[in-house]
Amino acid sequence: MKLFDRRGMAFTIESMTLRLLVFSGRKIESWHSVSLSPNLVREGLISVPEGVGSVMAEAIRENDIPKRGVVCAVPSTGSATQTLTMPGVKKGNVKEMVSREIKRTMPGSVDVDFVYWQQLPGEEVHKQQVYALAVPKSNIVGLVEACRAAGVTMKGIELKPFALVRAVNCKSGIIVHGEVDNVELVVVDKFFPGLFRSVPVKDATPTPEMASQNLLRELPFTIDYYNRTYRDSQLAPEAAVYLSGELALDPKLAMEITQATGREVVGVEPVEEYPPNFPLAQFLTNVGLMLREKW
Repeated sequence: MKLFDRRGMAFTIESMTLRLLVFSGRKIESWHSVSLSPNLVREGLISVPEGVGSVMAEAIRENDIPKRGVVCAVPSTGSATQTLTMPGVKKGNVKEMVSREIKRTMPGSVDVDFVYWQQLPGEEVHKQQVYALAVPKSNIVGLVEACRAAGVTMKGIELKPFALVRAVNCKSGIIVHGEVDNVELVVVDKFFPGLFRSVPVKDATPTPEMASQNLLRELPFTIDYYNRTYRDSQLAPEAAVYLSGELALDPKLAMEITQATGREVVGVEPVEEYPPNFPLAQFLTNVGLMLREKW
């Protein structure tokens, strides 16, 4: 092993495919797509960790992929967020107060979810806003078990919406990351995922056509819900839709989204200089993981 080796690997499981991105710093070295048996993955989530781990271990051996510094992203399926507003408290008491407030406002999350939170910057002395995120434990445990079976050293896990926002780097808009088995919808407000939804394709043998119909049905509803709920930060009519994922390869889908939403659909512009044949649309989540500066 090289000392101070900056190589890492970012992986995702999308469209019943294991997608592996090898990078050094912010430079892409190689990328690999490995098909997974349908019985190993369901609705974008790992159902048989040992099986996925075995496939990953073989891909690592065959392609000289680093087993350390591994990062990954999971769908936001079943996840929930809440912005908590609390009176200003001393630094030592914040954790206790946040825990109490999460139990009060997100009671179902305490036993079945991993809950993360961080204080939001603000100028009001007597009020403190906290962003809380609840992620189902089963989503994370399956991923960790797969990595253990593959013999890789995990560095970090992130929800797909956060990785996608970083990769797209837009101030306002809607990211539609369409996969055969799962569609991730992210409303971006001030470079932040203001609202996100994971829409699984609930079928034993999902197809691109099923996923596209799911997307076209749920996207207008999501935009309307966001504008009705967040009246102080509604999406402007000119806010575009950024289309990525496996479904972005369908040349008709962009036109159908425009017809369904009245919004322009644009491709994602690379944040960095990537290899000329790099399939950015399919590996966008992986790129977002690579671009994260701190883990």
